[in-house]
Amino acid sequence: MRMGQRIKAQREKKGWSQHELARQSGIPQATISRLESGEMKDVQTMLARRLARALGVGLDYLAGTFEDDEGAEPAEVVLVE
Repeated sequence: MRMGQRIKAQREKKGWSQHELARQSGIPQATISRLESGEMKDVQTMLARRLARALGVGLDYLAGTFEDDEGAEPAEVVLVE
């Protein structure tokens, strides 16, 4: 599964539209659309961090670091400020 698919899966799990994810993350909806469609493959770290934070998942999940854990639910992220 690629990053865009993981973003879309988590966004839909929250019941959010691309517009809502854009609002929550501060990332343009067009960028989210390009990521989810696979048109955009290279992602800057800051962009990935903002998406991960908005979706409540870790960067490792979005990046597919543990791809052999296919089907595993992402760990919930607790933000401490």
